[in-house]
Amino acid sequence: MSTDSASSGNPHVLAITIAVMACIVMNVLDITIVNVALPHMEGSLHANANQITWALTTYMLAMVIVTPLTGLLVERFGQRQLILWSVAGFLLCSIMSGQSHSLTEIVFWRFMQGALGASLVPVGQAILVEAYPRERRGIAMATLGMGTMLGPIVGPVLGGYLTEQLSWRWCFYVNIPIGIIAFSMLLIYVPAFGKSDSPRPIDWLGFLWMTIGLGALQMMLSLGDQDDWFSSDFIIILLLFAGVGIFLFVIRSLSTPHPLVNLRLLKDRSLTLGSAGIGLFGLALYGTMVILPIYLQDYMGYEPQTAGLVMAPQGIGSWISMWVAGHLLNRGFNPRLMIMSGIFLGATGTWLSLLYNLQISPAWVIWPGVIRGLGLGMISIPLFTLAFTTLSKAETPEGSGIFNLMRNLGGSVGIAIISTIMTEEAQEAWNQMGGHINPFNRALPQYLDAAGLTQGKLAWQVLGKVLVQHAAMRGILDAFTFLFWSFLAVMIIVLLMKKK
Repeated sequence: MSTDSASSGNPHVLAITIAVMACIVMNVLDITIVNVALPHMEGSLHANANQITWALTTYMLAMVIVTPLTGLLVERFGQRQLILWSVAGFLLCSIMSGQSHSLTEIVFWRFMQGALGASLVPVGQAILVEAYPRERRGIAMATLGMGTMLGPIVGPVLGGYLTEQLSWRWCFYVNIPIGIIAFSMLLIYVPAFGKSDSPRPIDWLGFLWMTIGLGALQMMLSLGDQDDWFSSDFIIILLLFAGVGIFLFVIRSLSTPHPLVNLRLLKDRSLTLGSAGIGLFGLALYGTMVILPIYLQDYMGYEPQTAGLVMAPQGIGSWISMWVAGHLLNRGFNPRLMIMSGIFLGATGTWLSLLYNLQISPAWVIWPGVIRGLGLGMISIPLFTLAFTTLSKAETPEGSGIFNLMRNLGGSVGIAIISTIMTEEAQEAWNQMGGHINPFNRALPQYLDAAGLTQGKLAWQVLGKVLVQHAAMRGILDAFTFLFWSFLAVMIIVLLMKKK
């Protein structure tokens, strides 16, 4: 594209914006829309609460692995060709995910869906930048940011409605009309550009080591709980594969002239700490989106649609604070103070969640969520700004790849950790509390008399149900405690970053 056309923008900018936004919303929506459906998917796919989260972790892990290839694929095929293939593949995998009848099927198709959809957001961003005139590219990026935040707002509500009125499978089928609209408009209006006559070589060996290392790490975290961690030979083998794969990936990235991920940039302290911070941010964001649906539906008795409506205000809070953060940064406000304010709000909202029990009202879920959402939105944009303060313009694109990789990796690993905490702590609480239910406990007859029960089959069934609920509540509160400390860890990272 010529300089003049780049300056004036594309005459079909509105159509291109709608098409790109449809791609981005479809991609981001599939991270959050499934959350509310998880309890319903458990029964259909014969999985427990820990296993069903693989439908989320494999999707995000695939995005982590494939996203670094995006720039290299654009050089070979061009942005138009790549995004068209991505949309078509994403739609196919969405249909197959909805058709899944076992845990193995849903995990496989969700992985493929994440791999084929990994290029949608970065390529869509590049297409938007190219379509808008230079003086209006700030509007393009604001539009992009609003699109990415629609997922946490619309996802839980739409997922709850579709699950309750139709089936959890429609959380995937809903992509069909959106994808067809996006594909058609991209095919008609987006020009072909970005293809290079001399593309950089793809470091396939580095890609192999990264896939082995991160894939083994994710499997270890997901399977460790049910296999009793290091008492299992399989978990030890996964740990070895993860360690060797990540080690060889790092060595390869530092030794080859054209690495898949330029880890040499991590010598910049701001980028290193900022990437660590955004990893914890991803953990806090997606970890919360895993805890709440299970808590609200399995133990509070909420219908999926109600659970979605109760969860949506957190996304609205993030949307509001991201808009405020953007305006404050444009006016020269100190990003460090903004992040600290976000950490305070996020930690406060999470601390209030530690007061949850099995009898709270919806307001007790909504308002801590809003406060936490305000904090999350106030962290992300200023943290991005601080992370790139000392990088040159030439290094910024590769640094952005590391930054986004860590955000997705933090979310993927965080979901696995949160699921493990809930399961492990619930089991420990069950063992502790269950030990007090025996004929020698003098308080037991008093409890049964107060409940109008006598010792027998019915009484043990009632006690068993109560015990499971309270044990699960312990696991949920311990997971929120972990998220609370994650927010405080971001504060330490920000304090270590350079002040100028």
